[in-house]
Amino acid sequence: MNNRLKSSHLHPVLQLAVLILVAALCGFVCVAVGFAAYSFFYGFAPMLEMLKNQAHTMDLPFMRMLQISSTIGIFIAGPLVYAQIDNYNVGQYFKINTPIKPILILLVVLIMLFSSPWLDAVNTLNQKMALPNFLQPLENWMKQKELEAAALTQQLLLMRGYKDLAINLLMIAILPAIGEELFFRGTIQNIFTALFKNPHVAVWLTAILFSAIHLQFYGFLPRMFLGALFGYLFIWGKSIWLPILGHFLNNGFAVIMAFRLQQEGKSISELDNAFSPSWYAILCSIVFTFACINIYFKQASYPKPK
Repeated sequence: MNNRLKSSHLHPVLQLAVLILVAALCGFVCVAVGFAAYSFFYGFAPMLEMLKNQAHTMDLPFMRMLQISSTIGIFIAGPLVYAQIDNYNVGQYFKINTPIKPILILLVVLIMLFSSPWLDAVNTLNQKMALPNFLQPLENWMKQKELEAAALTQQLLLMRGYKDLAINLLMIAILPAIGEELFFRGTIQNIFTALFKNPHVAVWLTAILFSAIHLQFYGFLPRMFLGALFGYLFIWGKSIWLPILGHFLNNGFAVIMAFRLQQEGKSISELDNAFSPSWYAILCSIVFTFACINIYFKQASYPKPK
């Protein structure tokens, strides 16, 4: 049986345009369904009042509804519908049904564990970024977006008990891990590979786009490196579930740490200062991370047919 993925009848640039259009339409439909669900439980008038006001006046259930419905629509339904429109077999295109070696699952867990200190160090350096004076308006805009994203994140991470923890794990860890990997690694990376004929160019361009779309420029570099890591986990491991696992572990750990801080009566803002790795911890992190990545590559590489 021939398992080779068939080529699209569309040019990669047109594929990208179709994906963006389909994702936008799916996002609109899912958010509309979310609005209907919210109005059913909380009433239509409060929703209209919040839409008229600034985002910081929105209550937590409304923000959760927007986050969950938009993630499902844009990042999960969008790529799946796109694959159907372009006549792909969904399981084959996203490598959903590919058998996974158990050792690769263990290595993904170890890679995410060992990479945390050096990614924290990169994040610290990234936050000290300063642009030249003639780019001051751009830097002010970037800082404003960073403050808005931080304020939204702090509101979403408010957790009073285990019910809120479960909702946040779904909203921040599970759905984004599935959706963003389907959208970026499963679809855009495939399209870029077809466009540039080079998987490494596709991995890094996708990682840059993945980081930029979050509009958090003072965390751009660590998020870009994570995106590249997920890209290589996908092309080497030949299964979308491997980068999904890595993505889930990264986001889920942050949610659990935020919950733990609040249970101890501490502020969520202390999450960024929860770890201050020493230079030798960072060095060990780099060595162990890339050692595990090297083992992953070797374990994932199947023997070439004679």
